[in-house]
Amino acid sequence: MNFLRFLMTLALAIWLGGIIFFSAGAAPAVLHSVSDRTLGGAIISESLTRLHWMGVVCGAIFLAASLAYSRIARGDYQIFSASKILVALMVALTLISQLAIMPRLAALRVAYSAAYADFAQLHQWSVSLEAATLLFGVIVLYFEARRD
Repeated sequence: MNFLRFLMTLALAIWLGGIIFFSAGAAPAVLHSVSDRTLGGAIISESLTRLHWMGVVCGAIFLAASLAYSRIARGDYQIFSASKILVALMVALTLISQLAIMPRLAALRVAYSAAYADFAQLHQWSVSLEAATLLFGVIVLYFEARRD
């Protein structure tokens, strides 16, 4: 049972750490170090894509371990616990960002100067989804840390 809790915490820590590292470290470093906007955008896009898929996998691991833990510890799956709902929402926000927003950003990046307003709006949506995912993850981490 401790191993399941460990998996849950590890999956959440990897996901949240990735978001924080990307937001505070990798993306700003690329933007300040790469003078070619197209190359910088491609690096950030590829990094964010990897972060998103890593998040989906971490979310799936968390949910599977959490369901197993609930079943063993409490006798049922407790599908509608706050942690499971928030992690499912985190996965959903991540998939929306990856599958709906990122392709549109990529298309607008090609015509960046002509579509700056559209690009800026989609970029803000992407940042907001990532921030919400991080916030929900911190809440889940708090719930899990205080679990008996």
